[in-house]
Amino acid sequence: MDSSVLIQKGEGEIVGDMPARRVEILSDADVLNATWSRFGPGREGADLHIHYEHNDLFYVLDGTFTLRLGIEDRQVAASAGTLLRLPPRVIHGFRNASDSEVRFLNFHAPGRQFAEYLRAMRDGRSFSYDQFDPPSDGWRPPSEAKIGGHEFTFEHAGLSVVLLAEVDEIAVCETRIDGGVSPSPRHIHRAHTESFYVIEGSVRFDVGGEESVADAGAWVQVPPGLPHTFAASGNGPARFLNVHTPSSGFGLFLRALLESPSDEASAAAQTGFDQVPAA
Repeated sequence: MDSSVLIQKGEGEIVGDMPARRVEILSDADVLNATWSRFGPGREGADLHIHYEHNDLFYVLDGTFTLRLGIEDRQVAASAGTLLRLPPRVIHGFRNASDSEVRFLNFHAPGRQFAEYLRAMRDGRSFSYDQFDPPSDGWRPPSEAKIGGHEFTFEHAGLSVVLLAEVDEIAVCETRIDGGVSPSPRHIHRAHTESFYVIEGSVRFDVGGEESVADAGAWVQVPPGLPHTFAASGNGPARFLNVHTPSSGFGLFLRALLESPSDEASAAAQTGFDQVPAA
């Protein structure tokens, strides 16, 4: 991928669409495969399985998502706004155990061709993918799953950034920007992909000199090497997920800003993060 991607609400690649279930592919980049899903009441999802080579994450947008966790199949309910991260070798599955619809995002980092696996199921063909039935041993304990919570929060001048999860392969934060706040400094990531999912409001992007507005439900992906900036569009606030794959020191960058949110601290923090000012 050498150009940015903007997918407005409902315009992802459809791999399943029926009253009780809709799944759209948002990204099939090597570093991140992402999908948006809608499951009807009582709809079953994936049976218990294990991934050996990648992280599996879910972000609940609406309703109550039920994670099936561990060989004992413990049911864990997660409400809207919750991020769940399953590291490699943690047995898990999921379903909608509620009597209402649930909507959620699913991130695989690195992607390991999860999107191609979904396409193969849609098209009735076989495809080998990093997903297997639970083994008798060799799995990690369910306690290593991260369900909800956050690492820390950075707030400054109309900007709030809550770091939800960070491992080498992915960092996820929930960001809120007030209307009228100046755009983020125009910058470039040389070695990682930055992605956005707009939860509330609208976000104005400038990527490679091309401007666009992403409304609630939109997905934006910026590959390495493209200068970009973003701000809330209009007078109201905007809230969105911000995903870095790989994380490339993003958490350390935020922590440095938290300790001293000044121009000098920002410049110092960027030396350890894959971000440079754009010309």
